[in-house]
Amino acid sequence: MRKRNKSGSVFRQMVGSYVLFAIFLVIGLYVCMFGILIGIGGGSIESLAPYDMVDDSGKIQDLSALEKNGGWIEKLDKNYRVLEVYGNKRDEPMSYTQEEIYEYLVTDKFLETDTSAKEYRGFIKTVQNEDETCYYLVKIGRTTLGLTYSYNAGNSEQGRRLTLGFFLLFVVFFVGNCFLMSRYLSRKIRRPLGEITGGMEQVIKNGVDQVRLDFRAQREFEEIRDSFNIMTERLEAEKREKRISEEKKNRMLLELSHDIKTPVATIKSYANALEEGLVKSENLKECYRIIDKKAVRVDVLVNEMFLLLKLDNPEYELELKHTDLCELVRSACTGYYEELEDKGIEMHIDIPETPIRADVDLKEFPRVIENLLGNIGKYNQTGRGAWITVREVEGKAEIIVQDDGEAVAEEIRQIMFDPFVRGDKARTSKGGTGLGLAIARKIVGKLGGTIEYAYEAEKNQFKITL
Repeated sequence: MRKRNKSGSVFRQMVGSYVLFAIFLVIGLYVCMFGILIGIGGGSIESLAPYDMVDDSGKIQDLSALEKNGGWIEKLDKNYRVLEVYGNKRDEPMSYTQEEIYEYLVTDKFLETDTSAKEYRGFIKTVQNEDETCYYLVKIGRTTLGLTYSYNAGNSEQGRRLTLGFFLLFVVFFVGNCFLMSRYLSRKIRRPLGEITGGMEQVIKNGVDQVRLDFRAQREFEEIRDSFNIMTERLEAEKREKRISEEKKNRMLLELSHDIKTPVATIKSYANALEEGLVKSENLKECYRIIDKKAVRVDVLVNEMFLLLKLDNPEYELELKHTDLCELVRSACTGYYEELEDKGIEMHIDIPETPIRADVDLKEFPRVIENLLGNIGKYNQTGRGAWITVREVEGKAEIIVQDDGEAVAEEIRQIMFDPFVRGDKARTSKGGTGLGLAIARKIVGKLGGTIEYAYEAEKNQFKITL
């Protein structure tokens, strides 16, 4: 699975885009509102800068802005006595000491006084003439900014045009900003959607084989990409498994037809001989025995094939009963004592008296043990022993069937649980159908267990875990 993109989610990107949009919008709104206010006021801006109220020659400038903000100017002599007042004086002092002048000049942070300097801030300018030195003390409320703007109401045609122009500018800015932001977000979202749509169209057109999405985008789109890739991988795996299953099914039918063809041909041959009177009377019994034997083989083969197909059906369920495995295995072994002894194979049983219980099908599960013991009788040509063990390990029941015959060939071990595979690779007859281990695995699988083969300590070992 691909590494997540560090670009974050769609939500984060949209929030970031909207924040950026809002910033641009506020800037545009501020500029346009400022222009509109200028237009409404007829384009007149008055500035309040205390040090510019008196020029270097002592001439008083326009006091309208200062008076609107509650300020005035006092002309002082060299002893700090008030000689003249420009504007409306709002406090009482008509003379000052040097310390009092200083109190007017300091900022609020350092001011410690109960005089009028607590309410008014002072700005002093020295004017030196030929015959005298005087001071101009500009006073203004401490709450008033050092630089303000006042707008004079006006209804000039120029102001109205300016107002309309700035309003239209704001509309154009707003629409343009919306368009650019929408286009930006559309490109961010449309590209991954196009990739996903293209992948789906490719699946519809060509199937799921090798269809994978590979792009980088926001987290949500990458999650869709990864889910799509997982889906196509699983569909491709299911398609592959289905193809393998079909191939196995066809091979099973071919094997079945081959195995049925030989005994049927034998039965047909003997039946024709009997019909034409070609069999001597003293050979009739042997002829009937051979026909019966071949018929039994066909019957066994058909029944086992039917059972295998039934076990392959996912809807088929075994009839489970909680039973004692020790007694069940012991009973299954009973029928093989004589058969194995006749072939020189001694059976060793290691089954405890204490019950080991598990949920099994009382009809089908004994087939597993019987098939394993039957294989020992068919294929153990060199050994002399068979071992059957039942035990409980970590809460699970284990049944181990061993023999000391030749090990199963390496090339067969991987396919030994497939249908129609016999211990002799050439399929020379040993009397088996080649379905025993396949049926055993299906039954154990239906019980939720496992069956495994291993060659350990010079013994073939089949271990069933339930």
